[in-house]
Amino acid sequence: MRRDASAPPHLPLPVPAGLFEAWLDASDDGVLAVDAEGRVVLHNPAASRVTGLSPGAGVGRDWREVLRLDEAVAQALWSARLSGARTQVMADVLCAQGNVRSAEVSASPWRTDEGGSGVLLLIRDLAVLCRQRTSPGGRPGYGGLVGDHPSMRALYDLIDAVAPSDAPVLIEGEPGTGKELVTQLLHARSRRAERPLIAVACAAPAPAALERELFGAARGAATGGVGTAVGRAELAHGGTLFLREVGASPAPVQARLLRLLAAGEVTRVGDPAPRRIDVRVIASTSRPLERQVEGGGFLPELYHRLRVVRIGVPPLRERGSDVPLLVEHFLAKHGAPAATATPEALVELQAHAWPGNVRELERLVRQAVVTVPLGPGAVFGREHLPPGWGAAAPPPRATADRDREDRRTLLLRALSSHGGNRTAAARALGIGRATFYRWWREAGLASESPAQPSPS
Repeated sequence: MRRDASAPPHLPLPVPAGLFEAWLDASDDGVLAVDAEGRVVLHNPAASRVTGLSPGAGVGRDWREVLRLDEAVAQALWSARLSGARTQVMADVLCAQGNVRSAEVSASPWRTDEGGSGVLLLIRDLAVLCRQRTSPGGRPGYGGLVGDHPSMRALYDLIDAVAPSDAPVLIEGEPGTGKELVTQLLHARSRRAERPLIAVACAAPAPAALERELFGAARGAATGGVGTAVGRAELAHGGTLFLREVGASPAPVQARLLRLLAAGEVTRVGDPAPRRIDVRVIASTSRPLERQVEGGGFLPELYHRLRVVRIGVPPLRERGSDVPLLVEHFLAKHGAPAATATPEALVELQAHAWPGNVRELERLVRQAVVTVPLGPGAVFGREHLPPGWGAAAPPPRATADRDREDRRTLLLRALSSHGGNRTAAARALGIGRATFYRWWREAGLASESPAQPSPS
């Protein structure tokens, strides 16, 4: 069809004022624009879910302070400024509040007519990613989890079923299996997704410090006796409180956690007034808590309140068919997109016992990418495996042996830290002297007398 010569030429419609800002505010994706000096010049509200900073607090700061990533990942994103190529990674981001969020981050260069330049970072939070049952890059998986083994598909179904509830969850699995990723998915799929996910490591060396960190301290009771410390449980109000390795909690902390689960209340150290908070509690453990309950090291009431829903994360050695998917995923994540692994390498990787599970596999792949180095489209072969790889891997320690060894280390460390004072060591561990001696015998230390108390 010929255009009528008398018709006016097509002119672009003017963009209404404020439309760009409205799009930024409404977007599910976080947006950070970084100038050539590394300063954040734009930070939209969706980015706050990952950075933990309000847009006003993020603008003007160095982007590595705002979007806190692993240094190698940050360097790969920043390199897009010079290469001109779009770079995409799946990364763990440390929020300003101290919790970790998984996100898909892509970096593209930008330039203006006025000569400005920098990097545009698009951040897709796990809460957005997990709306579809796929992992990054379209591989079989769920959010940050990667795998298509029947045990993993059952895990994804269980997450879907449990996430909308406010019921406490106990996640069990060996170290490195992905318990924190399961927690992030449970939070992201819940009605609390827009509220904080606050993680607390319960394996703290000093019980008193853990109490203050978790529940806060009144003025005068905090370290230094100045100001009031707000606990991380209160910071999680409206959201999710994640207790990492809850089995390591000392007795005083267990009692406070029981009160939180039973009555929805916390009391700051040094303040008798209870405070009501609304949090969902998710806890993880690398060792069966039943043994600790039987041995008197964990409150039975707390165990039963935490174990309303139990989620078991399978070890990697029981889902060897997922190893090729994971290798492909980690090659792309650490800077070698489109790289492939040879069949010979995959056979050896699948035969390994993986005592460190998925975390161990990621470390191995990342080491190859960084040290060889492997670039886009490279081939990952047997020659990239560490020296000595292929030797018979020792079988995983039995649970009882692992518990005995871990408890032995804990007892000896506590005794050494308190100058051989048994009473002080028992108090630091949150147990009585009788329990201390029973643990001493069970750890195989009966032939070694505990050091006598230091004179006071």
